[in-house]
Amino acid sequence: MTTVDMVVIEGDRHTTVLLSGEMDRATCPEVRSRLRELVHRPLVLDVSGVEFFDADGLRTLHQCACNCQAEGTALALVGMRPFPAKLCRILGLDRHIPMCASTEEALWCLLPRSDDEIRDWLSG
Repeated sequence: MTTVDMVVIEGDRHTTVLLSGEMDRATCPEVRSRLRELVHRPLVLDVSGVEFFDADGLRTLHQCACNCQAEGTALALVGMRPFPAKLCRILGLDRHIPMCASTEEALWCLLPRSDDEIRDWLSG
């Protein structure tokens, strides 16, 4: 049986989720459910510990991006291994989810982009 471990770290202005294990058909329903609860604030998904992604794993990332967009929050991905990163590029997921080389880069991707968003970000 495959497993995925999820550690959630609540920061001042964002949430970081550390994932490890395998993102597959068996593990993704629980991961999707838990991520859905977290999309109310900017989210960094660190997948450097994920050893395997199948189609359900990639679909879970896409669904998380859609949920973040619906909530008006930002999402950034860190630590994607080369093969699943290539699949993300082929499928166009990289157009919806910034794939970052470091947590610091991901945090820059979470920054608000307009004056109103910056004002909301600073007052939040």
